[in-house]
Amino acid sequence: MSVNVRLSRRVYNQTNENLGSDLSSSYFKLVRTLLSCIPRSAEVERIISPGSSDEQNLFPDLSEEFFSSNPMFNYITFIRGSGIKIHEWLSSNISNNATRDQISKSFLVTNHLINFLCAYCSNYLQKLEFSFTVSNSEEYFINIINQLTFNNEQSGLTNLKELYYCNYYNIKKVDLYSAFSNSVRNLTLLYNEGNNTSEKANSLSRFISLQNNLQHILLSENSIGFTLDNHISGFYNVVFESLSTQSESLRTLKLKNIPFNKLNGEALNSLCLLKNIRVLELYNCIRIDDNDDNLKEWAENLTRLEVFELVSQHIRDVSEGFLIQLIQSSSSTLNKLTIRSRRENRYHRSLFQQIPVHLNSLIHLNITKIYLDELILIFKSCTQLVYLSIILSDDELWGTKFKDLGELIPRKLQKIRIKRMDDLLFSSSELKCFFEGCVNNNGKLKYLEIHDGELLSLPCSYFGSGIDKMKRKSVLIDEIDDNPPMEFDVEFGV
Repeated sequence: MSVNVRLSRRVYNQTNENLGSDLSSSYFKLVRTLLSCIPRSAEVERIISPGSSDEQNLFPDLSEEFFSSNPMFNYITFIRGSGIKIHEWLSSNISNNATRDQISKSFLVTNHLINFLCAYCSNYLQKLEFSFTVSNSEEYFINIINQLTFNNEQSGLTNLKELYYCNYYNIKKVDLYSAFSNSVRNLTLLYNEGNNTSEKANSLSRFISLQNNLQHILLSENSIGFTLDNHISGFYNVVFESLSTQSESLRTLKLKNIPFNKLNGEALNSLCLLKNIRVLELYNCIRIDDNDDNLKEWAENLTRLEVFELVSQHIRDVSEGFLIQLIQSSSSTLNKLTIRSRRENRYHRSLFQQIPVHLNSLIHLNITKIYLDELILIFKSCTQLVYLSIILSDDELWGTKFKDLGELIPRKLQKIRIKRMDDLLFSSSELKCFFEGCVNNNGKLKYLEIHDGELLSLPCSYFGSGIDKMKRKSVLIDEIDDNPPMEFDVEFGV
């Protein structure tokens, strides 16, 4: 049995009195519940013993039966391969509905529970996540690290497989990677967010080099690359150089908001050695230029890539030459391609022409604005497609040609998502012809989702009366992803 335990310390701002009341009440109930999940101890009794009427109100329902040396639901004994997320939110004000003594006691209870988990669960710990949102968490953080690394010879951290760390604050008294370096050597996944000093970069680099079987590395910054390119990029040189130590085992590399403009030759050469990468995801990583021979060589060596995802503010943030080379190098293995960025006119046209030429084995395709002639070529060549997500250009040709696309779509295609249209580019009769073409082509399309710029509702009559082999459902359509889109559930042979 695997249990994930997420603990949080919260002090609520009084600016929203009603919200603060609900949240603080829920928090104290959570603390009370957590107390019932650990064996009774003198420390717990000392913490919760009422010193005033205000303090007693913190846990009004507690009774002698509430605490037991063997509680009915002693979750601690059930934890196997657990994850502990340490997350702290602090604000400048205390809620009107909780006294400072109550807040202080709730913190003591939470700390006691964390210490208990560290002491009794670390032998089975497989996943650990640290996330701090304020800088005054140093004492809290040091206490947790000391608990986890006390007596390294018997540390359960030797079983740790996944480590997630938001490393924004300069905690000088303890460095997590240095503290874990003696006992944590068998990670399969490492997530690091924040690398803004040379000390952090060197510590992270050494820690990566010590691992025996890292398979997934995720490196991230919390600001977009444009604002970081003159500050952050240089700190990643030593980190990227250490990646070569994991060249045999590394399968996934995800980079977010990391600019490439100050990466040196050694760092880029290290990327070229990562020949076993199966998944590469680049989020707002600007300054990737095909004029750099090392980047071109990196793209040439990605011959085993199965999944590639690019997310950027504008498609030109990553050079067309780099992307074309990547597609050509991975043509026999790539089955999932995502390109999400702003595309004006037919910018990067050569890139989109490469998809039907080289990626005949694609199963999943999620791309930005596409033109009719580009989509037709993809339909004809990428016959293994199961999922397609696109933005239609504002080309008037869609209206006259959309009705014929039903007969052209790959037979295995099951879901189409049209993410945005500036205007409704086809009529009800053309949509009816599209569906009839799917039926005549023996296609497996089951789901069509359309997001339009304005709220629309399509009645069943929109589909026409001649489509009797489909289960039909029309729902409101909206451009905003959080709202329900218009959906057409289509089942053939019904």
